[in-house]
Amino acid sequence: MTHLESRLQRGRELLEEGDFFRILTHYDVDGVCSAGIVANYLLSIGKKFHVSFFRNADREELLKIANEEEYVIFTDLGSSLIGDLKGKVLILDHHKPPGDSEEVVHINPHLFGYDGAIEATATTMAYLIADDKKYAPFFLAGLLGDKQYIPGTGPIGLNREIIEKLGISVDFDFPFYGSVSDALFYSVEPFFPGISGKRDNIEEILEKLGIEPTKNISDLKEEEKVKLGSYLSLNLIKNSKIPEAGKFIVDLDFKVNGLSVRYLTELLDSACRTDNQGVALAYILGESNAFEKMEVMRRDYRGEVINEMYSMLENIVEEEHVQYFYSKSSYLASTIATIGTLYLLDPKKVTLAMHMDSQTTISARIHRSMMHAVDLGKIMNKVAGELGGHGGGHSVAAGATIPRGTEEEFIKRVNQEVAKVLFS
Repeated sequence: MTHLESRLQRGRELLEEGDFFRILTHYDVDGVCSAGIVANYLLSIGKKFHVSFFRNADREELLKIANEEEYVIFTDLGSSLIGDLKGKVLILDHHKPPGDSEEVVHINPHLFGYDGAIEATATTMAYLIADDKKYAPFFLAGLLGDKQYIPGTGPIGLNREIIEKLGISVDFDFPFYGSVSDALFYSVEPFFPGISGKRDNIEEILEKLGIEPTKNISDLKEEEKVKLGSYLSLNLIKNSKIPEAGKFIVDLDFKVNGLSVRYLTELLDSACRTDNQGVALAYILGESNAFEKMEVMRRDYRGEVINEMYSMLENIVEEEHVQYFYSKSSYLASTIATIGTLYLLDPKKVTLAMHMDSQTTISARIHRSMMHAVDLGKIMNKVAGELGGHGGGHSVAAGATIPRGTEEEFIKRVNQEVAKVLFS
């Protein structure tokens, strides 16, 4: 931690030095929470800032902005640009970097012995910079948003060290909220085929189980929780290809000042995935009305996810080492790939969600059981580059952009690359 602490101190000194900062961040929960913590910290020391969100950040665009501004902060991106950045730049990222540089302040867990795919997020780095317990809910939301925990165990690595220092306990319970009927209707993590989004089926099931649909799920008696849990476990065992699927009805959560961080994460994620990052950032900066706005977004967004999940299950194509589907929505593709990989699809295959526009974008995921054998970021970078596109990311979650018309060749080559790794 000594080397890390010296970098953090350099980062704080840079923030003290400037008056106005351009914050460039990723569009998802980790991106918004890391930027939000940094923005709050800047406000606390009397600084001004402007935040820009990026979904598919173009390298040249990011470098152009960095060269035009005097003080720049990258959160949840920037490490891939390390060789081209100089000056008064702070990078708080967790994607595996191609190297390091003393030309800027580069803070990335991979540089300090932690795996940024599973042990620390960009929000983790931002939290360490701010070093204030009041930002704990957003640090925790960042790690939940990036799925940085082991089911049934909890966070590991640097995330775990911070949680233990904060004295926050890990809770395990149903990952649903609201009335029992609404909780099941809007459930996507886990996704229950034939239940999620199916109001008539839910009413029939609850009548059979003797559970009042309007009762808040947190108020269920123990025997009711057991009955409902058993039914939902059987649904996943029947519909999932993942051996431990029956255990997914219980997941971890954190309670901070009475607030469920998992629910907060869902709200922030819904805002981010629908390009309402400004609303999510406003909440992190203290605008309480933003919470109600995100609750509406959550219901609408989850309805879209549910429809897309059923479409994916009906249209997924299986190859030897790859399973893939085409998504109508670019912003839903990664979500569907993640949910499918975590809860339902073959855990021994790479999942590819493909969206065709002027170019074809791909979201790639693998199950955690494959993470020590397959590095998706490397494979996406190699195959996309060979086809005239670009790609990269984490070992377990990555993406690519390729020219239209090269989709079949892309799938073929990814299949071959995975086979090479598995049987080398």
